[in-house]
Amino acid sequence: MDTHLFFFILLVLPVAYSDDHDLSLECNQTFNCGTIQGIGYPFWSPTLRPSYCGYHGFELICQQNQSPVITINTQRFHVLNISRPPLMTIAPVDTWEDPCPQQFHNISLNHNLFDFAATIRNLTIFYGCPLEDDIPSQHRFNCGTTTSNGNTYAYYLDESLSRIHRSDLTDCDISIIVPVNQSEFDELWNETDNIVGAWNKGFEVTYQKDMISCLACRSSGGVCGSNSSSLDFLCFCPDHPCSKSCVVSVETRINPFESSTPIVFSLIVRRMTFLFLELLHRVYQSTIA
Repeated sequence: MDTHLFFFILLVLPVAYSDDHDLSLECNQTFNCGTIQGIGYPFWSPTLRPSYCGYHGFELICQQNQSPVITINTQRFHVLNISRPPLMTIAPVDTWEDPCPQQFHNISLNHNLFDFAATIRNLTIFYGCPLEDDIPSQHRFNCGTTTSNGNTYAYYLDESLSRIHRSDLTDCDISIIVPVNQSEFDELWNETDNIVGAWNKGFEVTYQKDMISCLACRSSGGVCGSNSSSLDFLCFCPDHPCSKSCVVSVETRINPFESSTPIVFSLIVRRMTFLFLELLHRVYQSTIA
């Protein structure tokens, strides 16, 4: 009986340990996506990194020698830089290299995951406007195609100029609000850059999803990830996934592919480990007797 139990434990325990250990090793690897290298949690990519190594909402589409693309609130953005977590620079795909998009909409973020950085300045872009001599010419560009009202001019103004020229802009067809970094805003106002250059440089956003939990996880020797079903944060430890950090606690042992795992299973594993150690002790005693 002891011999059968011995071989059963030798077969089962390494498999359970190996699965958890493989998750830890797999998610500990960073990945390269287009022009950006060394990307880690919370980002993932369908072809390069499993979703449980990242978090829902941070999927990157990768293409060789091009910026990764992320979708936020149905809008697509080029990811230009992930400088230091939790900060990245993005630029709208719709206005990439072209300030005259086919469809007009404001830039919006999923504020459960992202927020505008403190360095952001908002520009209001007025499209389909007639030529207005009272508005400084450096804030004007021509889209070359007419909007519904037949006008082709567009103007980019900050909040102050928008108030000053409110009466001059009543004949414009549509307006949208676009964020730019403070540095690009200054270059526009100093006439050292144009609207295309400012938009192509993007703007900074912060991402805060479970970053504090991730720091705690890493400090305890774990690797950050998420539950594929519940989308909750998980800390992949060398021997088992935990909810926050790598601590020895039956209650924190979780299956990363299910919403919950009965504590009974963890108790069984602990009991099997105890029996295995007890058996080894008996074998050792018999060899020295």
